[in-house]
Amino acid sequence: MNLAPRPEGGDNPAEPFVPDFSEGAETGLYLALLELLDEGLIITGDEVILEVNSAACRLLGREYRQLAGQPLAELFPSERAFLTARARLFIQGEMRGSLQVSTPAGLRNLKFIAAARIRPGIHALILSPDLAAELPAEPGAREDALWPRLAAALEQPVLVIDQDERVAAANAAALRTLSIERSALVGRPLADSVRIEWPPAGATPLATLHTSADEALSARVLPGPRPDWRLLILPPVSAIADPAPAARPRRDERAACFERLFADSPLPTLLCRGDELRVVAANAAAAELYGYTEAELCGLEVAALRTPEEHGRPACDSGVWTHQSVDGRRFEIEVLCYPLDVPEAPDAVVLMHDLPDAPLLASRLRLPVDVFDTSGQAILISDAHNRIISINKAFTQITGYSLADVRGKDPAMLGAGRDDAQFTDELWRALAEHGQWQGEVWNRRKNGEIYPEWLSITAVRNTRGEALHYIGMFSDLSAKRQAESRADYVATHDILTGLPNRRLFERRFAEAAERALSTHRNVGLMRLDLDNFKLINREFGDNTGDAFLQQAARRLQIAVPHGATVARERSDTFLILLPDTDLSSEVGRIAEAMLASLAQPFEVEGRQIRLSASIGIAVLPENGTELDILLRHADAALAHARQLGGNNHQYYADEMDSAGLERTAFEINLRHAVAREQLEVHFQPLVDGRDGSLRGGEALLRWRHPDLGLIPFRRFLGAAREGGLLGELGDWVLRAACTHAAHWPADGMHAPLLTINVAIEQVMQGNLAERVQEALRDSGLAPERLELDFEEVVLKEEHSRIQSTLEKLDGMGVRLAIDDFGRGVSSIPRLKRYPLRALKLDPALVRDVGVREDAQAVVEAVACMANVLGLEVFARGVEGKAQQAFLCALDCHLQQGPLFGRPMSAEAFAAYVADPAKFTSAS
Repeated sequence: MNLAPRPEGGDNPAEPFVPDFSEGAETGLYLALLELLDEGLIITGDEVILEVNSAACRLLGREYRQLAGQPLAELFPSERAFLTARARLFIQGEMRGSLQVSTPAGLRNLKFIAAARIRPGIHALILSPDLAAELPAEPGAREDALWPRLAAALEQPVLVIDQDERVAAANAAALRTLSIERSALVGRPLADSVRIEWPPAGATPLATLHTSADEALSARVLPGPRPDWRLLILPPVSAIADPAPAARPRRDERAACFERLFADSPLPTLLCRGDELRVVAANAAAAELYGYTEAELCGLEVAALRTPEEHGRPACDSGVWTHQSVDGRRFEIEVLCYPLDVPEAPDAVVLMHDLPDAPLLASRLRLPVDVFDTSGQAILISDAHNRIISINKAFTQITGYSLADVRGKDPAMLGAGRDDAQFTDELWRALAEHGQWQGEVWNRRKNGEIYPEWLSITAVRNTRGEALHYIGMFSDLSAKRQAESRADYVATHDILTGLPNRRLFERRFAEAAERALSTHRNVGLMRLDLDNFKLINREFGDNTGDAFLQQAARRLQIAVPHGATVARERSDTFLILLPDTDLSSEVGRIAEAMLASLAQPFEVEGRQIRLSASIGIAVLPENGTELDILLRHADAALAHARQLGGNNHQYYADEMDSAGLERTAFEINLRHAVAREQLEVHFQPLVDGRDGSLRGGEALLRWRHPDLGLIPFRRFLGAAREGGLLGELGDWVLRAACTHAAHWPADGMHAPLLTINVAIEQVMQGNLAERVQEALRDSGLAPERLELDFEEVVLKEEHSRIQSTLEKLDGMGVRLAIDDFGRGVSSIPRLKRYPLRALKLDPALVRDVGVREDAQAVVEAVACMANVLGLEVFARGVEGKAQQAFLCALDCHLQQGPLFGRPMSAEAFAAYVADPAKFTSAS
């Protein structure tokens, strides 16, 4: 359908289009909307352009095929611009504004109006170069100029009625039909001009208008452009030559006019009478098509022109029929059959139809051929008896069926058999009551593949409310369902192992619990933890550890019976669900099978290790019926299994509960300690062992528990590590300690050094250097006054993140040291590779100096090695003068321990720093 041209000269601006319809219908009204818009119209769904009109193509400088089916993002100059526009239009719901779009000629600013959602995910966008330049509305008209222009473009009489039953717009055809001037109709109540009988609720949407000439007109009622607005579609005006009653043709003139129209019509037309539709007159087009003379056709029954297969249908039905000519040639045509309704022949019926090769789409429904065939959605058109008469290319692409495969058949042939009779009844009831239906259905392709589709069906009715056609439009949801399935899998499964995650485990537990409680059976629940798996990660690295976890997951799945669920809860902890068990002992036997499967050696990248596990068991309903309670009980049983050395399983018992509750409450309180301001940082002096002068202070974390008092860090280190809190606690200590140290006064010539312990977890998070830099900047502490003491395990780990983090910190001027050196097995070469400045002896070695000769030999060896590597040596845990003297003899002058002062609060330590004399006397 081409865009109607504008009228030339100074025509009425309220009628800006020349009508391009010889007759109108409500279907044409809606389907013409795309091309009658002066503004650009874009329909989008799931961020894809579904349809555009010619005006949009001109505004965007692209052809239809370059826009339809393409991502909406391609209209914008950058991804950022698209995301901003998407947020404004579809998330924030902005209704009016301007957008910058990309065209082949460059960037262009366009005004927009965003319509409300047509249905979920489907939006309409109206674009124009400058909406402010629109022609002004006439004084009595409403703001909405779009629908009056659309109505004006039709020769079908159209009235637009607002919510107050005032006439918002009327086209020229309506004014001629009602013989009313525009000023007397538009902007005024409809009742001032005509008396109207609205159809009752649920009835056929036909209203009756009584004109001033006491003439009754039937009008089709359709939803209007705004809430509670209505459109009145009046009968075509072809029979009305002049609005003045005196100028109407006399009866003989009207009969002569009808005869000329009948005889000269290019469409085959028959005038029939009686129930059997006996032909009493035929025009030349009918005689030529059927191969009879006009005289031969007269006297025949219409049944003689139809194939034997059609004889069971009512003869006067409109729709698609198969007819045949005198030589036996068969053809399908669409028949329109209606009573002539004249007093002289009350039983006369007109039967007319298209030519066999006439495109039904263009002649009947007025769908533009290019839109019909290039639409990304499949389109199916059926007749009044729901037999397929036309399809488009997308239909064949999606279903695999050609028009020859489906013509004349019921669309139900496409169904996958999943919809029951109730569903079908509800669909047809909706079509009968509302004229449309939409929803998701499952259909079957020609190759047998079943697929989901979103289907929208619209009934096309005549002015009497009778169904003429059904238009079905659908899109294939297969790709969308696959994406949703993938998203659901990611949301409910662990990506590393492919096992269900906690969310899916909870869902399956709910199903199993409901079933077990109704059938009086048991459900076993286990919590399995791999023993000492963190050591494997530290020894071989995360990648190798992940490979071991994947193997362990597969073994556990094989070890459990069919129907059981193995889920990964976190890291090396798994949950096992055993539904429909009869005896609690069955759960124990399965636990033994899992332990046995894990006991076999694992091999990854040439490395072979053995794993063991601890398992805690709780049983529904014996130990509870709620998941949270059962998990807590399984956790208590797991803790008991660990206490027994691991590699065993334990059932929950009531006596385990108190210890478990105490540990759980302890961990919960620790998580809230920062927010509740229960943490404190204390400091222990670091001195020069030769003269006792203060050289610095070591920051030590303390938790002032509301019930347990002041708790040292070593007592809650395990809980913090298991709960994944070391990073958060370490950040707090770093900020708090730097803030205190920045206010310490200098002791003589030296500003006291601040030393802070750093856990391996803080290093592996990857942003330690940035957090240290932020703490120094916020506190004002100079980088050379900060020393970070790392666990000895950093010398065992082989990870690029450790190397890069230490190099960044060293580049900032921060001192780096290894804490508790000599406790484990260290990599000596890495002492030189890493930018370290000092080693801190393990207090256990220092404690035995002067007591055990082997301890003294180790300390002496470490001191010699450090001297060769250019590293300072600090001694922690110095308790006596003899230890002090021995260490000083080894040039280990920086010392710390009870001999020089125990840990003290931040305020007390600041007081000691400020008064060296008091500090010397105390030491």
